[in-house]
Amino acid sequence: MRGGEIIEKANHYAIDAEIGRLGIHTFEIQEGSQKVYSTEGEVFPETSSREAYKTVCFREVVLFFPCDMPFRKSAEKINRMWWRQAKSAQIRARTIANLVEREGKQIQEHLNQKAEEILTSNGWGSDGKPTKDEQVCDPIGEQAFLAHEQVCAGIEELNAELPPERRIDVVELHETFEDPKQVRANISLDDVCCKKQKEQGRKKGAPPKEKREMVYNTVAHIQNGDSQAYTLNTHNITQMMIIVVAFLINNGLMDGTGPFVFFTDGAQDLRKAIESFFAFLPFKIILDWYHLEKKCKDLLSMAINGKKVKDHVLRELIAWLWLGKTERAVTLLGALSPEQIKNQKELDHLIGYLDRHRDCLPCYALRRKLGLRISSNPVEKANDVVVSQRQKHNGMSWSPDGSLSLATLAAVRRNSQDRHWLRHHDISFQLSATPDNLAA
Repeated sequence: MRGGEIIEKANHYAIDAEIGRLGIHTFEIQEGSQKVYSTEGEVFPETSSREAYKTVCFREVVLFFPCDMPFRKSAEKINRMWWRQAKSAQIRARTIANLVEREGKQIQEHLNQKAEEILTSNGWGSDGKPTKDEQVCDPIGEQAFLAHEQVCAGIEELNAELPPERRIDVVELHETFEDPKQVRANISLDDVCCKKQKEQGRKKGAPPKEKREMVYNTVAHIQNGDSQAYTLNTHNITQMMIIVVAFLINNGLMDGTGPFVFFTDGAQDLRKAIESFFAFLPFKIILDWYHLEKKCKDLLSMAINGKKVKDHVLRELIAWLWLGKTERAVTLLGALSPEQIKNQKELDHLIGYLDRHRDCLPCYALRRKLGLRISSNPVEKANDVVVSQRQKHNGMSWSPDGSLSLATLAAVRRNSQDRHWLRHHDISFQLSATPDNLAA
């Protein structure tokens, strides 16, 4: 055994724990002027000169309090828990923000790396695309759809309550009706934005910007059946699609005969991304009913002259779209007289919108009757929990990294992966039956 002089270090080793800051005595062994052993580094993890080691429980409090309240209030709450601590040892709001940003970046890097490993180990490219040129879309078996008799029975029930001119004809229906038990996954996608933090103040005399810059997060809600779901978030739709493909592979959802069903708000970038990444797989896109109805209301308000006329046209338009009769809806708009039109450009905008999304506009009434989804509500709820509730209050603005990191931590907690990450630095890429995820 080597000898040497045991020396107690002058400064205590600082540990930030859930109960407050602890100061631990540390020692080192010296042989002459050479240090041969130190409890700091050998027993306790090394830290920088001004940094305290943070326990898992402390990190859980500091990182996830800000998911529900501002950084300043989080700091006040934590420091109140540390009521015996000296003011110099209290945690600051800026420190919490830095910790959140650093942890969020680590989680995003981990997810990107994990997605790449899953893709490459399963014969896919790291860009989320299949490496085999011969891969084409496999036909969907008949068992993936509801029986023709069941669909016809639903139509008969609906037609019994409709006037003759509005009745649904099974021959005119352009869509299929998937069997929920055969669907590989229901995937809801949406972008959510908040105000971007100004990097520098506006110079005196400089003209104000016409439009405030925004920071975007892309959120996805993946659901398999009624009992398993998962929430993901990234900084853009392309990266989201790569992670979604890896997630589907990891959960065995690429195997099967049924389709993937996507629910969106009609954004063109979302649709193009889905078509690009899933071109070789059976899928369908459904435009969320709430967003379709809202789009019609907003554009008609600008296009139609007079409230009574606008309300009448809107009721008729919504009635035709609810029944999946997009052609009749477009005809209705095209037949408006010049006296009824206030802004032809906005009317053409609405007609073009319906034309572009024609294949994403199903018979909503029949889907509802058959017990099929017509809404992207799950991802809207996820948006609220992951981003909006915390980041979209009046006066708040965010840096891209800060917004993404905070949303990432909220998504990790929503998936019940927070403690697993803190203890193992790993995210389980598996569907889970978490109550928060399924509340949507």
